[in-house]
Amino acid sequence: MSLMMVLLMAGCAATPPAEPGSPVADPLQLGNPKAEFTVSLRSEREPLHVGEPLRLDLQTTVSGYLNLYYIGASDNTGQLLTNYPIQADEPVTFPPKGGKKLHYNPGPTSGTETFILVATRQPLNFLGRRDIKNVKKPRTPIAEFNMTGSQLLDRLQHVLHRRTPGDWNAYSLRLQSLPPKGHP
Repeated sequence: MSLMMVLLMAGCAATPPAEPGSPVADPLQLGNPKAEFTVSLRSEREPLHVGEPLRLDLQTTVSGYLNLYYIGASDNTGQLLTNYPIQADEPVTFPPKGGKKLHYNPGPTSGTETFILVATRQPLNFLGRRDIKNVKKPRTPIAEFNMTGSQLLDRLQHVLHRRTPGDWNAYSLRLQSLPPKGHP
């Protein structure tokens, strides 16, 4: 055990690299070690293809609220779910059943799509009108942000670390997005 700690601290021991084409689990390492519950985020398929709808499976072991954010391959950002109420161990999919207008299609740039799931016991509200790009489109179910991926991550980390340590947890997932099927 102590040898492993020394290797980790020295940078000699690392998580083995993911196989090509497989999602990288929590690459942003946003998880809260003091959380009193776990969260999970999985993709139905990998890789994604530009223009094809996304389907994610979400779950937490505590009742609360889910917030699902994305950082697109072209560094565009937004929120797919906002304070979505959930019961402990209730499986949730994105898009939610019956959410006909609520969907996310990767594109138009292929690359890496990053998804961030944040579960909280109390609603999470940290965005203002200036942060949301499409605020004047009230029928748009997905909020697009006026910030880059690194700005979103900085804001999230800042706001989460100000909350009670056991009351939140997060998980991230990176998925490859390829050109549309049938295109080189």
